[in-house]
Amino acid sequence: MQAHSTTVTGEELRAPHSTGTAPPRTAAPIDATDCHHHIFDPRFQKYGEIYVPSATVAEYQLFKRRLGLSRSIVVAPSNYGTDNSCLIDALQQLGTTAARGVAYVGPQVSDDEIKRLHEHGVRGLRIYLDKNQVPTHEQVRTLGKQAADQGWSLQFVGTARTEIFVEWQDSILNLPCSSVIDHFGWLPQPAGVNSKTAQTLYKLLDSGKVYVKLSGLYLSSAIGYPTYSDLDEVATRFITLAPERIIWGSDWPHPMAMGKQQMPDGAMLFDRLAQWAQRDEVFQQILVGNPDRLYWAD
Repeated sequence: MQAHSTTVTGEELRAPHSTGTAPPRTAAPIDATDCHHHIFDPRFQKYGEIYVPSATVAEYQLFKRRLGLSRSIVVAPSNYGTDNSCLIDALQQLGTTAARGVAYVGPQVSDDEIKRLHEHGVRGLRIYLDKNQVPTHEQVRTLGKQAADQGWSLQFVGTARTEIFVEWQDSILNLPCSSVIDHFGWLPQPAGVNSKTAQTLYKLLDSGKVYVKLSGLYLSSAIGYPTYSDLDEVATRFITLAPERIIWGSDWPHPMAMGKQQMPDGAMLFDRLAQWAQRDEVFQQILVGNPDRLYWAD
């Protein structure tokens, strides 16, 4: 893949929470989107265990410049609970031309709160299937209706402890809105591409209603840093099956890796996506066209 007038070349610089300083070898298309990152701002109160150091908008902007990215999706982390103040503040700093948000709410969230979040640039809801207040299938259907009314999607987070998407497959397929599966669905290893989770994700992708996010490689890879190459086969299969329903995210600042393993190299992650996509038009679809449809349709 070659740089040309419709691409942005990254910069050599050091960004917090990321290994390396070199830009990606692959230039990013204009409007390339990081569909999964978090902001942890010490101005906002966390609840429960505080396991993440500061990761502010200004610090993320350095990471974004290094990769040559134009846009991003700020995803509410679990440790702010249902308080989306940090998320909204981040969207105000970034601007909704360059960023949209995915919020975390309780199962009884009001329509008025959904509308308020929409006005601030939120375009999706995050559903945890293994922690916090895990909703029932009926509650997810209700949230799906609220999301559909706004043109949003539901974003599902699984777990490494159990192949939870097998249980949730039918409920996800019957939602009135689009769905996004985070982090490769937390594929179990060593089964990986042949696991029940992978087989379920193939079926979900085949439905035409579900997106898979290629993010959080360190969560599903047994090989790990720096290549995470045991995910190559499944990533390529996902893209081949449904290139129009694949998105990519850096998972910056990689909160689940902190203090446990080598921090990922963002440029290497980006180049890995280019390798999986193989063709310029597919690379652009994953980074621009698919995020447009999910988060900037209005």
